[in-house]
Amino acid sequence: MKIQTVFSGQRGVITAIFVTSIFVNLLILTAPLYMIQLFQRVMSSGSIATLVALTTGAAIALLFYFFFDALRQRLVARLGTRLEARLSPMVLRAMIDKRLPDGMQGSEPLRDVQEVRTFVTSPIFVAMLDAPWALFFTVLVFMFHPLLGMIAVLGIGTLAAIGVLSEIMTRESEKQAQTSAKDANRAVDEMMTHAELIRAHGKSEAMLERWKMRAFSAIMFSTRATDRMAIMSSAAKGVRQFLQIGMMCAGVILVVRAEISPGLMIASSILLGRAAAPVEQSISGWRSLINARAANERLNAMLAAVKHVDEHRMELPEPSGRIDVQNATVMLPGRSEPLLYDISLGLQPGDSLGLIGPSGAGKTTLARAMIGLIPLARGAVRIDDADVRDWPSDQLGQYVGFLPQQVDLFRGTIAENIALMDSEARASDIVAAAKEAEVHDLILGLPGGYNADVGPRGGFLSAGQRQRIGLARAFMGRPKIIVLDEPNANLDPAGEAALARAIQNATARGAVVIAVTHRMSLLRQVTHAALIRDGRLARFGTAKEVLEASVEPVLEAGKPTKRITVVPNEGTDERKGAQA
Repeated sequence: MKIQTVFSGQRGVITAIFVTSIFVNLLILTAPLYMIQLFQRVMSSGSIATLVALTTGAAIALLFYFFFDALRQRLVARLGTRLEARLSPMVLRAMIDKRLPDGMQGSEPLRDVQEVRTFVTSPIFVAMLDAPWALFFTVLVFMFHPLLGMIAVLGIGTLAAIGVLSEIMTRESEKQAQTSAKDANRAVDEMMTHAELIRAHGKSEAMLERWKMRAFSAIMFSTRATDRMAIMSSAAKGVRQFLQIGMMCAGVILVVRAEISPGLMIASSILLGRAAAPVEQSISGWRSLINARAANERLNAMLAAVKHVDEHRMELPEPSGRIDVQNATVMLPGRSEPLLYDISLGLQPGDSLGLIGPSGAGKTTLARAMIGLIPLARGAVRIDDADVRDWPSDQLGQYVGFLPQQVDLFRGTIAENIALMDSEARASDIVAAAKEAEVHDLILGLPGGYNADVGPRGGFLSAGQRQRIGLARAFMGRPKIIVLDEPNANLDPAGEAALARAIQNATARGAVVIAVTHRMSLLRQVTHAALIRDGRLARFGTAKEVLEASVEPVLEAGKPTKRITVVPNEGTDERKGAQA
């Protein structure tokens, strides 16, 4: 499969931009040629008809110049729009699927897309398109007179050297400034996420000091780069002005010696100005170029790392919901010990599983791995005999319901949140999901019912109400596999009773329900239970067996009172286990 890059698929627009640039730069010769003909033909002959003809031709050429220049500007704008329209969904999809390479997080890739688009649509990009034409204009000046050509070469070479020196002087400072700015932005994101916690503990000043350390570092490096860039930009402007004076001085000497005509002298000055202008603009916009280049490199690295495995993957038949976990092992980068190690268990349609164990044992990791949210380092999770990695993510998502530990709602109505902002969701399906989750009456009791606004991140609702709305969201579309992570953490007794009925409703229609919990009240509502300790499966069997083995002392003392081992899946039913 061909690796995608930032400018993949834009060859046609880029080619059109280069073609229009050719016409724009050729038509720039209108003014120099007009000056040459004016002095050589009109001034010598005194013919007004010749003057009218030359002026008319120049006017027509300038009309074409304006047309091609406007066309180029529109094409550049279209290129920027197409880049953002193509890359933003790909980047956002990679962010949602957590397929970003190491070092990328948050909304940084989207900001990189905007950085590239801003640069492409800026005058600096157009100036860099025109910069190679400096060589062509310099050759023309050489044709007028070698001395004038030498001055042009010396001037353009000096400007190019200033540009290279500017890049060398600012490269490291720019990198350090960008790194520090990212750290400062991440600190702000954390502060906004935990604003209430900071205020409650009176740590606003401490957090501000923490942020200021990072922000000051970014400002310091950015100021250093800006100062150096300003020096180089001023030097480039000075060199360009000096070149114009030097060219006119040399031209006058040559005219006095009758080696060139006054028209050639003026034309040389115009051509030199045109050759030097894009080079000077490029130096002034060097910082934008550096930022855009860095963003382009990061995006190319992301596109190379992201594997769009779902694009041409065949859809599988609708699953019944059977799950087999085979020697599942999860490793985290930078951690030597596995988060989960060699876990095997199986569930049939209509089963429900309670995952229990001490905090940090790996319960949530296992639950997420069972629906493909966390990749395995070894082993497999199979849904109806197909590895979860072989399922197209969008297709598998139609049959999976998920309630995370921290339930955050999107800004919108309750109905929109149950449908997960799907504008094509049917009202009947939303109500059916709420009824199956036993939250229909709760919703109708709220002002506005299903049309009630939940506020930013569900802030208009209580924690328990958000959790129950999240439960209805997990039941949307009658999924075959439902994963509930601490679903009763914020529920009152009435909410827990409704949760128990919801689990029974789902298993009654053949769904598999997996619930992470610390409460025995929920464990008594499921058919199976698994005890996870230190990333390993300590016990697995029917809920009755695990309850009879006194799970509570296990969690408190860390030692089992009765041992339940898992029978390997070799023709036996590994779900039942064997008591010893």
